[in-house]
Amino acid sequence: MAEETRKCKDCLEVKPHSEFPYNEMYKDNIRPYCIECRRVRENESYHKHKHKRPYNYVEDKDRKLKKAFGISYQEYLEMLDAQQGCCAICGTDDTGARKAFAVDHCHETNKIRGLLCSNCNTGIGNLRDSIELLERAIEYLRNSG
Repeated sequence: MAEETRKCKDCLEVKPHSEFPYNEMYKDNIRPYCIECRRVRENESYHKHKHKRPYNYVEDKDRKLKKAFGISYQEYLEMLDAQQGCCAICGTDDTGARKAFAVDHCHETNKIRGLLCSNCNTGIGNLRDSIELLERAIEYLRNSG
């Protein structure tokens, strides 16, 4: 049985499927460019973008905080220092699932309340920032124990 073939979209040569990279996103699970052409494309892409500045965590965090909450990374660090480097609710210094403490804010007014670990931020978020639901959860825990 002869091996199936495909025409490369770059070099236009007809080649066996074994000369095309596997990928589930494409027809017959095969990329449209042969391995050789794909290497050339990847090399060109690398050289085209290698001049870009390397990732800078502080600059990235500063930009994201300004966009989302209107504060700088320096202001974030000052808030964290005022909280002695701990979560405003539980007091842990472990951020949890993320690299940094979450900026907790009122979703109606966008007023920043404090910095929270991942668990506390998720907890109050899942209770929809509702004092009534939080009180009911406290009562539930008191009565179930």
